[in-house]
Amino acid sequence: MIFCPAAISCIFSPKIEKDPLSSGSMGVGFTIDKGVVAKPSIGVIFNGKKIEFPTVEFVLRENKMDGVELITDLPLGCGFGLSGASALATAFLCEKPAIELYDLAHVAEVVNLTGLGTVATQAFSGLVIRKSASCPSKIVVERYAWDYELDFISLGSISTREVLTSRKDLSEIGKKWLKEFMKRITLENLFKCSKAFAEETGLIEPVKDIIEAVESSGGMASMAMLGKTVFAYNGHEALKEFGEPFKARIECIGVRKVDSFRNPMQNRRFEGC
Repeated sequence: MIFCPAAISCIFSPKIEKDPLSSGSMGVGFTIDKGVVAKPSIGVIFNGKKIEFPTVEFVLRENKMDGVELITDLPLGCGFGLSGASALATAFLCEKPAIELYDLAHVAEVVNLTGLGTVATQAFSGLVIRKSASCPSKIVVERYAWDYELDFISLGSISTREVLTSRKDLSEIGKKWLKEFMKRITLENLFKCSKAFAEETGLIEPVKDIIEAVESSGGMASMAMLGKTVFAYNGHEALKEFGEPFKARIECIGVRKVDSFRNPMQNRRFEGC
């Protein structure tokens, strides 16, 4: 079995080219200690149900695989980077050089417009600043081994495809707030710049009240891109007003082999990036 961590995108500046390997996004994101486990199967099974999952199906075709079973505690399509995680975990069931598999999962996301920079974040893991927009084998990043416990709550999905195809202003806004974050690479400034990016793009509206509630209680909060999901620091009690929050840590281990879904902190990560 293969485990791939979920990834939270905080700021992004998309670039879509004819060549998927040259497409991607500049920005900032981080991986957490929750994610997706994959094991061989027939067709695509997601948490016990057969589903259509074009991003994963792309990987299966390219690797000539019969299918995959995917298991996760996180909701799909809500800003946790599960399309990228599912594609990566599926790809690594195949014995090929790691860098080829990272690029394959990236291409699968770009072709299906389920993500642009998620796989690069998951390939390097930790807090990842994507300084260029391309596939993992070509991208330029800065990586930081942060270790913070954060609070999360998710109230639903946002269509990544719809946002990427309808919003032409995201590139410049993303570059602006990426530049501001790089002036001071701290947790506090990450929340400040991430929230400002969400506000300037207008994407914040579905979760604005939740973020304000966390801030009123003395915590910090922002929006996961792209989903009706809030990540926060010292925000657990405030988040309880809106549903069932959970905790997860920023982690730096990345894709790896595991023995079970419930114990992903095993064995070694795959090298290649």
